[in-house]
Amino acid sequence: MDLTVVIPSVGLAALLRTCIAHAQSALASVNEMTSAVVVVDNGSDPPYRAAALGSGIALVRFDLPRSFAKACNEAARHRPAARYLFLNNDVLLEPGTLIDMLSLLDNYGPGICGARLVLADDTVQHCGVRFDGGPRGPFHIHHGRPSSIVPRSPVRFQAVTGAAMLIDGAAFDRLGGFDEAYPFGYEDIDLCLRAGQLGMPVLCAQAHDTLHFESTSNRKPNRHAASRRLFFERWQGRFTIDGDTSQ
Repeated sequence: MDLTVVIPSVGLAALLRTCIAHAQSALASVNEMTSAVVVVDNGSDPPYRAAALGSGIALVRFDLPRSFAKACNEAARHRPAARYLFLNNDVLLEPGTLIDMLSLLDNYGPGICGARLVLADDTVQHCGVRFDGGPRGPFHIHHGRPSSIVPRSPVRFQAVTGAAMLIDGAAFDRLGGFDEAYPFGYEDIDLCLRAGQLGMPVLCAQAHDTLHFESTSNRKPNRHAASRRLFFERWQGRFTIDGDTSQ
């Protein structure tokens, strides 16, 4: 098995190093796998130095910040693989989470698998995305609930977050990667919906909790506004309204 871990990042070098260390620990827990970690320096000032990130880290640099979609696609072109794991720099991946994600794709076939992510207070940040028929549209189910009371059965969804997303390499190529028209946000939801149109499973690994600090790199108000408008222009009326939209 061949896996490329892609971590787009800007600034926050200490957090990035911690993210890389957790990713490498998770990779070491998987037998018979060839892997690489590609960091996309998305316009950091000062720029990252490869030697400071750790041994064996591939570094791709943009002099000016680009979109998450552009950063991920460029890293995938830099190091093609049978599977890609896209990871935010503020996600501390648990080994059990990676094992669970890989196992689900092995069992369900080529597609996409997200992960249960928790905040520092042990509440759910993400365990799958549902869709509301109103202006809310896609939303994270069970967000803010204690993880200990949220069911852990692996469930198929229409979409999962790109903060920790495993995808089959051939599927990613067939979909043309993330749509680079999205400036910030919703490119992950768009990718999942396009995968679903082609019959690919979209899953979420629930057995283990992985820590996500959420929006550490970008806390600007309305940072998702432009991407949100684009998403609804393209997808309004084309996704399935989920039956239970209470959470």
